[in-house]
Amino acid sequence: MKKINEIIIFLLSILVFTSCATIINEKTTELKILSNSDSVKVYINDDSAKLYPLPVKLDVLRSEENLKITAQKDSVHKQIEVESKHSAIFLWGNLFSGVGVLGYIVDLTNPKRFTYPEKIIIDFDEKGILSLNPIPWFREPQKHLVNLKFSIPEGNHFYLNKGYGYGTAFGFMLATAGFEYYFTDKNCLSMNAGLLTDFMLPFPAPVDQWGDYNRSFAYYGDIKVGSDYKRLHYDAGLQFTKTFYIERKTIELFPEYIDILIHDKTQNNFGFAFSTYYRVTKNFNLGLNYYPSFLVLDSHPKLHYSHLLFFDLLFRFEAYRPHKIKSTK
Repeated sequence: MKKINEIIIFLLSILVFTSCATIINEKTTELKILSNSDSVKVYINDDSAKLYPLPVKLDVLRSEENLKITAQKDSVHKQIEVESKHSAIFLWGNLFSGVGVLGYIVDLTNPKRFTYPEKIIIDFDEKGILSLNPIPWFREPQKHLVNLKFSIPEGNHFYLNKGYGYGTAFGFMLATAGFEYYFTDKNCLSMNAGLLTDFMLPFPAPVDQWGDYNRSFAYYGDIKVGSDYKRLHYDAGLQFTKTFYIERKTIELFPEYIDILIHDKTQNNFGFAFSTYYRVTKNFNLGLNYYPSFLVLDSHPKLHYSHLLFFDLLFRFEAYRPHKIKSTK
């Protein structure tokens, strides 16, 4: 019965954790509508009973259908369609989460894979002709901006000390967190900490280990200086890592089993930290991190190479953005 329950949980985990848009996106998306003119009102689709004066923020249902906006100003009355598109979470999240095709299949059954522009502006030209223009979602960094960051490492490569020599390990999962502070309009200082594992699946699920097996873990802390170029963000700095290598053996003693530690090795390392991120959406980023270490910090410090190399799905949120002071000159 225990095995049956574990299988059921495993299958449910596949359905729940292998579709990025289904998990991350909400049923609605926020749409901000502005206008370059006063006294403009709009309603969405055919719901003319709800007439909103601009500017307005609305939660609209995600759908594969284009969104219809009817704008009214004096005698001008015109309907404009906003194109429905696949969200970046659907297009890129499944690709880099390690689940690939299965994630896309699950998401294809859910309208949460679609989105609309975050901001649009209703324009009236000199002849009173109505038009609609999306406003770019990306806001340039500025001095004193503070961002909070949370990520899920997906694709972790370890080169670490196993006690009897150095070797590699590969896997998925755990979590990292950090913040960044912009001390100029382009440059920032960031600090991060995280824990990585070599879990065999890119999503949480119960897994039993039988016989001899090994596990690798690492946690790290870093301090980096970074900058931006369009959608790219890149950092370089210093890091400290602590790696763990464990060999265990599971022995079945019917109807139970015991898990025995055979060998383990822990090591502290110090080195450099390099990261680069591509901004997919306002909050979602795809990252690649390379943490090479050259100094082993034990009772007798020595030089030896090791590394952490991992992709991650990063979520960045603005915690504080100062208001720009308009010049009075």
